[in-house]
Amino acid sequence: MNQDQVIGKNIQALRKKQGFAHDQIAEYLDITPKELSDFENGRRHIPTFLMSLLANLYGVDKYDFYEETLEIESVIPDLDFRVDTIEASDLKQLASFKKIIRNYLEMSALLEGHQH
Repeated sequence: MNQDQVIGKNIQALRKKQGFAHDQIAEYLDITPKELSDFENGRRHIPTFLMSLLANLYGVDKYDFYEETLEIESVIPDLDFRVDTIEASDLKQLASFKKIIRNYLEMSALLEGHQH
């Protein structure tokens, strides 16, 4: 499996795990559904800035997309709402919120490591 296929598999798995519709994510990224499909299937290289947007939305580090065996269960837990009721325009706020959570968890882990 090449790098684009690994990344595509991971972004698709995370999208599905978190319950986002294909069209919702395409609109959030301001790309066509076909482009998203090409990225998810490893037929096209996904630009870094789009990976950053997806990483924030999915609550992972963008470098996690390169992992051949990404631990999907270890990502920031899903929030308690139905994603099918969210407008694509609201996804930016959700991504910012998840980025704050991820940063907080990383800082907490670092501080805990220094206390021991």
